[in-house]
Amino acid sequence: MNSRICFVAAPLMARSGVYNSTLEAVSHARARGLHWEAVVGVSARAAGQPSTLDGVHEFRAEPGGLSGVRALARTLTEFAAVRDADLVISMIPQTDMALATMDYPWVAYLRGLPWPARGESSAARRVIWKFLESRALKKALDVWATTPILASEAGDAVRRLVAPGLRPPAELAVRSPQSGTFVWAARYALDKNPDLFLRAVAALPTAKGIMYGTGPLEGMMRSDAPPNVTIAGWASRETVWADALAYVGTSTREAFGRSAVEAAMLGIPVVLSDRFGCAQFLFTDTRLRKECVLPPSNTAAWVETLKRLQSDSGYRLEVATHVQQNSAQLTLDSTVREISNASSDVLSLLG
Repeated sequence: MNSRICFVAAPLMARSGVYNSTLEAVSHARARGLHWEAVVGVSARAAGQPSTLDGVHEFRAEPGGLSGVRALARTLTEFAAVRDADLVISMIPQTDMALATMDYPWVAYLRGLPWPARGESSAARRVIWKFLESRALKKALDVWATTPILASEAGDAVRRLVAPGLRPPAELAVRSPQSGTFVWAARYALDKNPDLFLRAVAALPTAKGIMYGTGPLEGMMRSDAPPNVTIAGWASRETVWADALAYVGTSTREAFGRSAVEAAMLGIPVVLSDRFGCAQFLFTDTRLRKECVLPPSNTAAWVETLKRLQSDSGYRLEVATHVQQNSAQLTLDSTVREISNASSDVLSLLG
């Protein structure tokens, strides 16, 4: 059965993780004859240009609290892709809340913790957000999560794991440059822990680091960055990976870690926080996992691993080869299959 599936993600503040994952999955599925569409609402402040891909309906959407959720619900009814879908898949919490007020068959596909973690916002906002999202998730037909680490953080709400994937980059040769730059690519925000990257690279004066992204901490990053770290803002994928010695993911909360998987697919070594959901997929060797999947609290361990990657070409090649081989399991073929199977199970319960 070729069910009509509609992915909805709004509002998005950047054309990055969720945006790219949604568009890639829909395009890949449509190329295989599946009737998938996407409705994405993106802030006017987001870098990049609106999508013109077949089956993707992009509109402007800004965050607006509870009134914004109600407005989003009204907007979604204007899209035939939503109205006519056999199943709507929500990609972010605000969409969960909007769909919970509507009479459509929908599931929540959690891509990250759906409420602020402790310390990321005021206690009052965290309690209110968690209450609203928890209530919304109870109205979903099903709740999926991308990784076990996310499922454990979200608690009893999650009923199924649906592993994500992405399009392999065109260049797949293992890269082991004799020189290069440590790359950090994420939103400049507290949960991405950018200060750890600054401290680690600052401790290696002969190393170079570069940070790509946008976000509320950008001004602070620019004022705090040591001389050997460049704060580059948003950039294309080609620019991000052009001179990468290794990808360094410092987040204290990363349900999956799209940039880490993309780097691994290119044969770029990765060093990750132990809060990255994709770490267990990319590092299956016990020794390499111990050396390259690190607690955010241990700056010395990060410095030691980065120092070795900078100086030891054999070690870089070993890490690069290992993560590239494992990243081959995280493709769009696998994610389309996972989503199709999970959707079919939900729809079968509806009769």
